[in-house]
Amino acid sequence: MAAHPPGLRLAAYGFLGLPLAMAALPIYVHVPKFYADTLGLSLAGVGAILLAARLVDAVQDPFLGWWSDRARSRGGSRWAFVAAGAPLLALGMAGLFHPPEAGSPGLSGWLVANLVLVYTAYSLVTVSYLAHGAEITDDVAGRTRVTAWREAFALVGVFLAAALPELLRQSMGEREGFARFALLFAPVVLVAA
Repeated sequence: MAAHPPGLRLAAYGFLGLPLAMAALPIYVHVPKFYADTLGLSLAGVGAILLAARLVDAVQDPFLGWWSDRARSRGGSRWAFVAAGAPLLALGMAGLFHPPEAGSPGLSGWLVANLVLVYTAYSLVTVSYLAHGAEITDDVAGRTRVTAWREAFALVGVFLAAALPELLRQSMGEREGFARFALLFAPVVLVAA
């Protein structure tokens, strides 16, 4: 472990915080309104689906952490989990924001499947990413720098996740704006991973 990782290594590590923040915010801010107002699902139904998907996520997170720790202890890399989860996260986000037409049979199932995919992929990436950050250095000041880089990029991601979907929605319409956001998200998360 390096006592003080160089700035470029810190920036490369921290950059993944940007798309992770971009993925988290729209699920709670934009998905409920989009699926209720634009696609016609009841808001209560969307809320119940979000809750159920989070319960699945809460059960699987400890397993994913155990799996990541076990792979690491056998000489594997936590980054393999990040590399595996990033394309799945991009696929899940694309699915969330490219749903079937309003009123389509199976729309609720589509939402469930894509939320579970997003949450699973997000956890696969995040659990390993955060653990890797703690392993970059054993120096307290170094860990503070690692965290600062990650959180700085995450703040940019939150800003983009708050502004981009709304700007795209206003210029392209509800469905096309959210679809475009998901398409812009994919290369960012893939490059960052």
